[in-house]
Amino acid sequence: MDIYDKLIDLRITLASYCDGFSIKDASKNLLLSSKLKILFLLHKKDMTQGELITTLSIAKSNLANLLKATLQEGLIESYRNSDNARNIFYKITSLGEDRLQEYKDALKVVFASVCTCDYNQLERSLDDILFNLKGENND
Repeated sequence: MDIYDKLIDLRITLASYCDGFSIKDASKNLLLSSKLKILFLLHKKDMTQGELITTLSIAKSNLANLLKATLQEGLIESYRNSDNARNIFYKITSLGEDRLQEYKDALKVVFASVCTCDYNQLERSLDDILFNLKGENND
């Protein structure tokens, strides 16, 4: 298998852990749901509905339902920016930060049990890959 085969395999494998389609019952706590994707994005920066739609490639009606549920759970908040009062911005709450951290902690436990590699080197390699794929800095 060459590097491109591995990238395709990685993408398919990662997709199986997203939005409730995990093949393994043991990995259910590692499912990357759409809510967690929203929390991750809002952890990085506050965003509008339009920005979330573009980033997640999700239908407006689906996102509206997700935002409503996530707001009701207290994981995010909405506000209007004084510079642009037309747009509603969303930001993560401390409860949302806690939920995101719980996911990261679960991921860390599983990852540590299967990976004996140099984490610093792996992180640098992932940074390089993400930078090249996205064409932007991931800090």
